[in-house]
Amino acid sequence: MELVQVDQYESDLSEEELMEVDEASEFKRKQQKKKSKFWIKKAMFDKGAEAETSIGNQWSKYYTNHTEDGRKVYYRCKKAKRHGPQCTASLYLLYHADSDRVTIYETEAEHQHHQDETRGIDENVKKIIEDLFNDGIKKPKLILRALESRKVKVPTSAQLNNYLVYYRKKKYGSHKISLGELEEWCRNNETIPVDENQSFVVCYKILYNGDEYEDDEDIEDDAGGKFRIFISSLRLLNIASKSQHIHADATYKIVWQGFPVLIIGTTDLNKAFHPFGMAVCSNEKTKDFQFIFNSLQIGMQKIGKDLLKPAALVSDAADAIKNSFKNVFNNSYKEIMCWAHMKRKIENRVCQVDDKDIRKEIIEDIQMLQLCNSSTTFKLATTLFMKKWKMNSKQKNQSILDFLNYFDYEWLTLNDGWYEGLQLNTPSTNNALEATNRTIKDDGTFRERHVLSRFLAISSNIIYNWSTERDPLSVNAKLFAIEPTISLELWTSSYQWAQSRKEVICLSHGSLKKYYIPARDIQSITKNDINKYNKQWTTFNQFRKSYDIWCMEIENDAHWKTSKCNCPYFLKNYICKHIVGMAIRLKCCKPPPAAKTVPIGQKRKRGRPAKAKAALLIQ
Repeated sequence: MELVQVDQYESDLSEEELMEVDEASEFKRKQQKKKSKFWIKKAMFDKGAEAETSIGNQWSKYYTNHTEDGRKVYYRCKKAKRHGPQCTASLYLLYHADSDRVTIYETEAEHQHHQDETRGIDENVKKIIEDLFNDGIKKPKLILRALESRKVKVPTSAQLNNYLVYYRKKKYGSHKISLGELEEWCRNNETIPVDENQSFVVCYKILYNGDEYEDDEDIEDDAGGKFRIFISSLRLLNIASKSQHIHADATYKIVWQGFPVLIIGTTDLNKAFHPFGMAVCSNEKTKDFQFIFNSLQIGMQKIGKDLLKPAALVSDAADAIKNSFKNVFNNSYKEIMCWAHMKRKIENRVCQVDDKDIRKEIIEDIQMLQLCNSSTTFKLATTLFMKKWKMNSKQKNQSILDFLNYFDYEWLTLNDGWYEGLQLNTPSTNNALEATNRTIKDDGTFRERHVLSRFLAISSNIIYNWSTERDPLSVNAKLFAIEPTISLELWTSSYQWAQSRKEVICLSHGSLKKYYIPARDIQSITKNDINKYNKQWTTFNQFRKSYDIWCMEIENDAHWKTSKCNCPYFLKNYICKHIVGMAIRLKCCKPPPAAKTVPIGQKRKRGRPAKAKAALLIQ
C-alpha cells in the first residue's frame, strides 16, 4: 500500500485580492465597533424597590457591574431579542455604595427596532391555542394543523411546546405537591359554596409519617404518608338523598402516580347513572372505601338531609367494598354482584370442561338462573341445577365435578347476589358506573394521566360538569327519573301486543290482580297450566318450562306504571310491553298516535315516521 502526502490548501485569489479582503474586513470591524453611550440622569429614589417599580415592564435585566460608586444594574429594551442585535436605548440603576439611594440613568439615544415585529407567539394565536387545549386538542401536531387551517401565524414547534408547558402550569398548577400543600388545598376548598354546581371538599383525611394510624392496614402501605379526599357538589348530594341503592367501584390509569379514583353513585328508573362525587385516595382498601361512605353521610348532614339507609350495594364483590359498606351502613341490605363480572368469570372457568356441548348447556342453564324473579325461586332453581348436573356427572367426568364445586363455593356460597330478582328496580350489573369511568377518561382527562396536583383541578371541573348536566334549567338536563320512561318503540310493541289474540287469565286476590300471560308465540293457556306454574318444581326442566307463562301483578289501575311482571325485560328495565299492553287493554291509558302507524308484525324503523307523499305517487 502506497502512502501519499496530501497538499496544503492554497487560495485561488492573488495576494492583492487577499489584501483587499483583509482591508474590507478591518473596515467592517471598525464600523461595528461599539459606539459610546451618553447617559443622562433621569431620577433618584430613596429605596431600591421604588426605583425598580418605576421603570415598568418595558425593560429587562441585562448584566451587572460593580464600581467604586456602587452596583450598576443595566437594563435592555424587551422589544429586541436577548441573543440578537440590541436596541440603542437602555438604562441602568446605580445603587450608591455610601447610601440606600438609587439613581436611574438612561441613554439619550432613541429606540431603534421594528415596532411591528411580534416576539414569540401573538396574543390572538395564544387565545386560539388555549381554546383548542380546553376543547381537548392537546397534542402539538394537532394544534399546529388547526392553526394552519385557520390561516393564522403558526408558531414554531419549540414555541408551541414551551407555551403549552406554561399554560398547563397556569391552568393546573405545579406538577409537584406535598402532603402539607394537599392539606392546605383541601382547607381552602372545603367551604360549602352558594352555587349548587360548584365543587367542594366534603371530607378529607391526611396521615403524615409521624401520625398514629388507626389500624395495621394503614401501617402496611405507609410510603410517605396517606391521604383521602372526597369531592362533590350540593346538587349531587341532593340526588344522593333520593337514592335507594349505591354503586361503588375504583378506577385507575387517571393519576400519574398510580393512585386510585373511587366513584360512588346510583341509578334511576331509566337506568341512568348519577354520581355522588369522587374520592382520590392513596389506596383502595377497606378504610378507603369506608372513608368515602362516611363522607357521603357527612355530606348528608352538611346539607340538612337524613342519613342514607341504602337497601342494596352494587359492586364487583370486592371484599374492601363489601366490608366497608357493612361497617358504615349497619342496616340490613342486599349485596348485588355485578352479573357482567360474574359471567366473564364463569365463561373463563367453564372452558376447562371437556365437552363443548356440555359447556354450552351449562352456560344456558346459568343464564336461566340469572333471570330468577325472587330469592325463593333462585334457591330452589340452583338446588335443581346442582341436582341435574351431579346426576349427569355419574359418568365420572372430573372436569364437570370440578366446575360444580367451583360454582357452588364461589357463586352460591360466597357471592350469590347475581340474579335479577334480588332487589327490584335495581340493576344487576355495574355497567352504568363502568361507563362513567370511561367517560372520565375520554372527556375528563382525554386519556392522559395527570399528576395528582393537576388532577385535583381536573376533578373539580368533572364534578362541576356532572352537576351542571343535572341542572333542571339545562337544555339537555339528565334529571333523576322516579318512574320509567316509555319510549315510542315500547309504546308500539305494547300496542301491537294489546291488539294480538293472546288469551290472558286474571285471578283476583282482594285489590291485587294477577294476570297470567302466554309467553313468546304461545297464544293461550289453561287453568291446569297455571296450577303447574304455581306448583313447586322437582326438576330443572320444570323450572325452564315455567318461562312459558308470565305473571303480572296490578295493585291499582290508576297507578299501573308501578305494576310488576316476572318477564326478563321487566326485571332489567322496570317496565315491559305486558304492563303497558294490559294498561291499553284495560283502558287505563292511550298510546300516542305514532305508535299505531306500524302494521302488526313489523318492527318500527329508526327515525320519525315517514310523512304522506304527494298525490299519484306510490308509498
